[in-house]
Amino acid sequence: MSTKIELSSLSDKKNDEENYVQYMPCCVEHNGHADVDKYFTKYIREETIVNAGKEEKVLHGVFRGYPLVGKVLPTPEGYTGVVLKETRPGLNSDESRTLKATCQFSKFIFWNWDRVPSRGDKYQQAVDWADIADLIHDSNN
Repeated sequence: MSTKIELSSLSDKKNDEENYVQYMPCCVEHNGHADVDKYFTKYIREETIVNAGKEEKVLHGVFRGYPLVGKVLPTPEGYTGVVLKETRPGLNSDESRTLKATCQFSKFIFWNWDRVPSRGDKYQQAVDWADIADLIHDSNN
């Protein structure tokens, strides 16, 4: 199976000023319009906390009655986040897929159910591995 990613539709405009790219700790089985502004975004509140002697801004929200704690996180240095939409899904696992880039971003909101996002989260650990891979690659030159 192959996957084709089309970046030609991607404009230089980023989605940063709106922060609508959000990583949620769940899977929502819906492919259509959702009135996120009306039912989610307008209820997000910001709070400053002290964590390990350092002030941090965290976000509080609720999704389907469950409390969320989030932070605005940058994409790793040297990387750009891209939102992809499947335009031609394969009918089975052997068929190729086509993904089209819809927007790019350099920061997003990362949510957890019950704790402030930290270096212990899977996303942060993946970023750490990307940094390690870069170091290994650079040391081989």
